[in-house]
Amino acid sequence: MTFARTDEQRMLAETLDATFARGAADWATAIEGNGLDALGIAEEAGGLGTSLRDAAVVAAALGRTNAALPWAEHWVAKRYGARPAGDDASADALAVLHCAEIVGLCRTMLRDTALFSHERRQFGVAIGSFQALRHRMADMAMMIEQAEAITGAAIDALESLATDAPRAVSAARVTCDDAARIVGEGAVQIHGAMGLTAELRLAGYFRRACALRQGDGGARAHLARYAA
Repeated sequence: MTFARTDEQRMLAETLDATFARGAADWATAIEGNGLDALGIAEEAGGLGTSLRDAAVVAAALGRTNAALPWAEHWVAKRYGARPAGDDASADALAVLHCAEIVGLCRTMLRDTALFSHERRQFGVAIGSFQALRHRMADMAMMIEQAEAITGAAIDALESLATDAPRAVSAARVTCDDAARIVGEGAVQIHGAMGLTAELRLAGYFRRACALRQGDGGARAHLARYAA
């Protein structure tokens, strides 16, 4: 399961996937119904803890189903409270959770594309047998693995209060921006004209990924921060 390291985190991801499989992607059912609104609150204050990785597990699950819920913003507000505009700690946590959601979105876009490539036939064979498309999907899969790995590194850096945490977050944000573009555009193009129609859920995933790319100051600002 994406970002899950412990048995509890894997169980959390599985529970959310099962909830979404039943078609329940609203806030009351997915978040409140699973008690997740207590994440971001310290255990001594009656919450479930302030682990950023726990929050990322939830964000990735939301991405896999494209629930488009304001989970990242909710968790950051719970964890950090009211902070002045420009506060780096809360902004970096928000960016990382958006990265986790992008990874989840990309995983479903690739899965749907792989399934489509086995169903769609041209010249009497499945298009998934075409070497060019197989290589394209392999590149998409590699981009997702890279995005997940570097986002995981950013989570570790933030949680350990590492001095290079801001650079790790910016590296993750730029990489996930690339992943959203490469995987999203690849998925749409392999689906052909159907890729952006309302008949397929892919269009909604692609739009959500594009929307997330525009946030957190944008990839260009993070690239500049990384290079500074």
